[in-house]
Amino acid sequence: MKNVTRRQVLGPLGIVAGSCVLSSCLSKNLASVPGKEKKTDFPWAYTELDPDITAEKTYYDCEKGHCMYGVFAPVISQLAEEHGEPYKSFPVDMMRYGVGGTAGSGSLCGSLNGAAALIGLFTKTEEQMKQMVGELFLWYEQTELPVYVPNKPILDIEIPKSVSNSVLCHVSATMWCKVSGHKAFSKPQKERCKRLTADTAKKTVEILNSYLNDRFAPAYGLSQEVKECKSCHTKGSEKSDSRGRMNCSSCHFSLASNHP
Repeated sequence: MKNVTRRQVLGPLGIVAGSCVLSSCLSKNLASVPGKEKKTDFPWAYTELDPDITAEKTYYDCEKGHCMYGVFAPVISQLAEEHGEPYKSFPVDMMRYGVGGTAGSGSLCGSLNGAAALIGLFTKTEEQMKQMVGELFLWYEQTELPVYVPNKPILDIEIPKSVSNSVLCHVSATMWCKVSGHKAFSKPQKERCKRLTADTAKKTVEILNSYLNDRFAPAYGLSQEVKECKSCHTKGSEKSDSRGRMNCSSCHFSLASNHP
């Protein structure tokens, strides 16, 4: 039998079609090569949201994925209704990792973690992001919370307020437990965190709304105590051995006798 080449079998049209398929495959592969990715517009578009509606959605979403998810998911879902993609396919379930101050470690409060992620998604510059996150964190440290009261509470009891003096989950929860008399991991403490998360989501949307409308102006500042600590311990100071903006006394409550 006479040998027939692939070129002869395909003919001119087959070769053209094969080339198109190959070209398509190559273009797809090239898109995944480092440095060849198609860039997504950034920051993402933000549309003004209702803070109260967001707080209510957050309160109930905490049942699905806890505090970080509770702040992040309602904002993204509302923007998905408005814009579709890329919000619609955002993997919001990844935000479950923030529970209990990052997988139960008690570090940064999950509600603040989710809020900071949102702010980072919608702000143009690092400086803007730092100002807005800083405002949110100082508000959280210095405000008696929770304020939010749901229309249909999951646990219908009075929830005492407390001032955390910290952005850390374990400090915030402990301060509330001391004020309320309830234990950590109790149903009242979990209810408190749902309401606190709703407050944080509401404040985050208020900040984002003001940013969108060029009205953002920080209202919270460092305490005098923190300023005094930073005068010796922060970048460019005599010691330059620390960094941060958190309330110092929530952890450094015992100072050496020779401390200034």
